[in-house]
Amino acid sequence: MENYAGRCHCGSVSWSFAPSVQAVLKCHCNNCRKLQGSDYSTWVVVPSDQFSLTSGHEQVSRYTTGVSSRSFCSQCGTTVFLNNGKHFPEATIVPLGLIENFDDALAPQAHVYSSDKAGWVVIPESEAILS
Repeated sequence: MENYAGRCHCGSVSWSFAPSVQAVLKCHCNNCRKLQGSDYSTWVVVPSDQFSLTSGHEQVSRYTTGVSSRSFCSQCGTTVFLNNGKHFPEATIVPLGLIENFDDALAPQAHVYSSDKAGWVVIPESEAILS
């Protein structure tokens, strides 16, 4: 299987990763909601040694808080990847919506931080909740 690939909105920053994904999660935590400006975010957790920034190194800016960081394109502001040192210290986490060649293997597997979810979000009974 070919690597997955993605890029920011303006195309300045691109990356790829091997299809050895650890998890695909819908996160409802307050940090993800604020950083993404949405009611929840969907992330693909990839082993860091399988992730490669393929272009735009000089365009990547980083915002760090505690043991985690968010890397984004300095041109368009798109979050291109993040690192979560608390829950996934050996992984790089990418927004599902940026993957250009996504397929059914990347269907979200579970919801996390559901106790922080926005009141209008309804999680179907058929979807797993991890926290």
